Amino acid sequence: MKRIYLDHAATTPLDKRVAKTMRDFELKYFGNPSSIHHEGQQARAEIDFARAKIAEFLVCKPQEIIFTSGATEANNLAIKGVVSHAIFKLGIKPHIITTELEHQSVYNVVKELADRGVAEASFIKPSADGLVFPEQIIKEIKDNTVLVSTIFVSNEIGSVIPVREISKQLSLIRANSRIVYHVDAVQAAKFFNCNVEKLGCDLLTLSAHKLYGPKGIGVLYVKTGTKIDSLLQGGSQEYGLRPGTQNTAGIIGMACAIELLGPLEERQRQAAEIKKLRDRLWDSIKKILGVEINGPVGDSRSPENLSITIYKTDQDALIAALDLAGFAVSTGSACVSGSSKPSHVIQALGKITDGPTATLRITLGKDNTKREIDSFIKTFPEIIKKLRQK
Repeated sequence: MKRIYLDHAATTPLDKRVAKTMRDFELKYFGNPSSIHHEGQQARAEIDFARAKIAEFLVCKPQEIIFTSGATEANNLAIKGVVSHAIFKLGIKPHIITTELEHQSVYNVVKELADRGVAEASFIKPSADGLVFPEQIIKEIKDNTVLVSTIFVSNEIGSVIPVREISKQLSLIRANSRIVYHVDAVQAAKFFNCNVEKLGCDLLTLSAHKLYGPKGIGVLYVKTGTKIDSLLQGGSQEYGLRPGTQNTAGIIGMACAIELLGPLEERQRQAAEIKKLRDRLWDSIKKILGVEINGPVGDSRSPENLSITIYKTDQDALIAALDLAGFAVSTGSACVSGSSKPSHVIQALGKITDGPTATLRITLGKDNTKREIDSFIKTFPEIIKKLRQK
C-alpha cells in the first residue's frame, strides 16, 4: 500500500538535494567552526556563506541571523530574552501581548511566565473564524508592555495574521517606547514574503524542517539594536546569543532548503497549485453532514491548510482508521500529538461539544498530486460512515 503524506505542517520530507548537500559537506568539512586552524576556518566559512543566504531571504544583515536548534528554542530565546532584559536591565515587571492562535512554544512560554508572576500577559482571542485584528493588539498595550509576539500563519488552522498592519500600528507607538515585535514565521516561509523590513518586525523565527530541510536547526532574526539577553552561558558563538558548537551540517542544509524555495513569485505559483488541491478536497468533504471548517476562508487562509471539525466522530478512532488506510494526517500541532484534549487554538474557536468530536488537520505539500487527493476523497466518507455506525 502506497502511503499518502498529508501532514506537512508537522514536518516536510527532506529534499534529496538538501540531503546530498549535507552529506557532501560532512564528508569534506568536519572541523569545529570555532577552531582557529584551517579545518575549523573552512567550516566557519561555510557557515558564513549559509548565514548570508538566509539573510538574503529575509532581506537583513548576516549578523542579524542567529542559529538555534529549531523554532522552539528560537521562540524561547525571543520571549525570555526580551523579558530578561526588561527585568534585569530596565528594572520593570514586563507585559507581553500574544494571541490564542500561537504555537505551544510561544503560548506555553508566555502562560508560564504569567503563571509564575514573572510577567503580565494578554492573550488575544481570535474571532470565531480564527482571525486576529491589529486593533485588538493595540488596545492591550500598557506602559510596561515590552513584547508583542504573533504567529504569521497558524500551524493548526491556517489563519494568516496581518503582521504588516500590526507592525504599522505599533510603529506609531514604538517610536517612543521599548516594545519589541516578534513574528513566528515558521509556517509562512514556504509561501509568504518574509522580508523583515516590510514586515516591520524586530524578531522573527524560522525552522528548516518545515521547508523541506533538516530537523534540529532553526533561526532567530534579531534586528540590530534589539535588546535581548542570552538564555545560555557558554562560548561566544552566534554573536554571544546562542553559545555552543554550531550544527554546521544542519546550517548548510537549512540554507540549501531556503535557496531551493526560490523567489517569491515561484513560491506564490506553487501556493496557487497547492491551493487548488486543497480546495478540491474541501469541496468534497464539506458535503458530509456534521463537518465544518476551522479557521478562515479565502486569502486569510494559508493555501496548504485544511482544518476541520467532524461531529459525532471519535477523534482517536478516526486518526487510527486513516493511518491504517494509508493516510498520514494529524489532529493539530505535532507538539501535542497523543493528547485527546482539544488544543488551546481549537478551544479558542469555541468548537468544543459534549459528544464525540474530532479535529482533523490536513496539510499539503509540493509533491502531493490530484490522484492522492482523489484517493482521500474516496476513502474519507467511507471511514466516517463506519465510525458513526459503531
